[in-house]
Amino acid sequence: MHLNSHPILGTPVHCADYDSGLDEVKRMAARPAPAAVSASNTHIISLARKDASFGAVMRRFDLVLPDGYPLVWQLNNAGARLGDRVYGPYFMRHVLQNTPRPYKHFFFGGSEDCLMRLKDAALGIQPDLEIVGAFSPPYRAWTEADEEEFAGMIRASGADFIWVALGGERQERWILKNLPRHERGVFFAVGDAFELLAGSRPFAPTWMQKAGLTWLFRLAQEPKRLFPRYFKYNSLFLYYLFRDKILGTPRSDRRTKIAFLGSRGVPARYSGFEVVVEELGSRLVAAGYDVTVYNRFPQHVASGRFHKGMRLITRPTIPTKSLDTIIHTTLCAVDAIFRGYDLIYLCGVGNSLLAGFLKKFGLPVVINVDGADFRRAKWGTFARQWLKLSELWATRLGDRLIADNGEIVSRYQRDYGLTPEFINYGCQIRTTPVRNGELKKWGLEPRGYILHVSRLTPENEADLLLEAWRQYDGPLKLVITGMPTYETAYYKKLRKLADARVIFTGARFGDAYIELSQNALYFVMPAAIEATRLVLLDQMGMGQAILFKDSPATREVLGETAEPFDPKNPVDSLAEKISALAADPSRCAELGRLALGRAVAKFSWDVVMARYRQLFDELLPSPLRSCPPSPSSPPP
Repeated sequence: MHLNSHPILGTPVHCADYDSGLDEVKRMAARPAPAAVSASNTHIISLARKDASFGAVMRRFDLVLPDGYPLVWQLNNAGARLGDRVYGPYFMRHVLQNTPRPYKHFFFGGSEDCLMRLKDAALGIQPDLEIVGAFSPPYRAWTEADEEEFAGMIRASGADFIWVALGGERQERWILKNLPRHERGVFFAVGDAFELLAGSRPFAPTWMQKAGLTWLFRLAQEPKRLFPRYFKYNSLFLYYLFRDKILGTPRSDRRTKIAFLGSRGVPARYSGFEVVVEELGSRLVAAGYDVTVYNRFPQHVASGRFHKGMRLITRPTIPTKSLDTIIHTTLCAVDAIFRGYDLIYLCGVGNSLLAGFLKKFGLPVVINVDGADFRRAKWGTFARQWLKLSELWATRLGDRLIADNGEIVSRYQRDYGLTPEFINYGCQIRTTPVRNGELKKWGLEPRGYILHVSRLTPENEADLLLEAWRQYDGPLKLVITGMPTYETAYYKKLRKLADARVIFTGARFGDAYIELSQNALYFVMPAAIEATRLVLLDQMGMGQAILFKDSPATREVLGETAEPFDPKNPVDSLAEKISALAADPSRCAELGRLALGRAVAKFSWDVVMARYRQLFDELLPSPLRSCPPSPSSPPP
């Protein structure tokens, strides 16, 4: 699950409650990357608007919880429908209560006495809590050696959740500065939660909290210290809200606007590019970016103006094999120059000439170049020449090139002397069984068939699979899922090659596709191409065994977790492997477990997202970057 966010004075605040926030931080704890979480009130949000460097810090946080009713009211005005704020100390208590062993917790900040009482209180909240560390840092300016010592202590503890109480803005700055020192773990900025949970100070009465008057309760406790701060930042909060209502959000505080061009659009139901756009775009929205996706008419018409927070704009095309993509992308590029985007993500190397046009209007362009498209059998001579030239144009016109596979990187280095950014795709883990009536519809039994999924075009070599299939005389069926685009003659050829044991389901999406995938004995990919096939990642994420044509690019994805067949003698080799795996369900089950393990360890969309955010930061003008270098940490 990814929570939507809405910018409040330029800081993306997430539409979260206690339970959805808990689910999100558990997900963050499971990923192979560190994460930053803040429970922010009007003071923090106003300060982030007033201080540009701190605002950039807050825009880099993975999760900003609405700790204050004014923030909840603003989110609800934007349609969030929240019933309560997420008060930092209560959220900490909620997480502690619901993360017993094997989760591990580390407390950083506060006095030695406070930490002792906090540990007792935490174990009272959750007796099975595993506290792997509690450290009160020295009260002085910290050196680089200090910072590395602190980081080493936290890393060695193996903590999943690191609770940081340094007060004010210091804890957020410290977390962001030190996050690169860690490979995993969720860091929480929780302010005075330590003292409140430890019993050093009382909580405000519930009725005051519900009325949004916690600040008044605290003011009564420490009027001299808190009055100047509350008066300043609460006044600033109201001033900025009024100012933005009249004049609009300043450019430096508005959300970064990114547009995806060149795909067919979302929801994803065509190819790898569409999946990348949907997965990456929805995560960018959750991180506070303003994302627009251009959909293609008439092939891809969405039911609304938004999908997973992404704004959808539909433009027409000429639906022929050679003109479809370039005509649509050209119309979208013309539209894009009038909409004030900060960055364009261009899908497909065949569109690269348009990068020059977009850059004439000051738009940075990232191009996802995919594989060697010019080698695909579906293209005629002119189209192949265009695609080959497009690779050269991409190297000269794109601000950054993205490659999803090491083989693509190597070829661009060899042929053009340029190294694209290597950012592989992520993988969804879908092991919960899905029942959608798909097996019943086609008369299939679980593990009673093998599966192939692709667009039915020559480069995907379903004909090779059908020729090998003829040599198999066992009880299994072959299910082929997908449809041709413009290759109707090829599709007719496939139907002629098929026997009565072959089922063509047409294109299947969503739960129908998942049910067919989860219940196959194994998945077959008879083609070898240079790029990463997202369908392979799909199958890995569902724990499916995979039989594939051996090639460097595909082996880069699968490693040793799948069964290859020999490309030098493909029909006989594939036929032999079809029969061998069909006769050995235990081998299929083992391959599925290995594939799932590799998917979890190597293909994380969260890691992909982090790489893209870093890349976008390098391209965007400094006021729009998510986090410039922060100043040295002050003492706690």
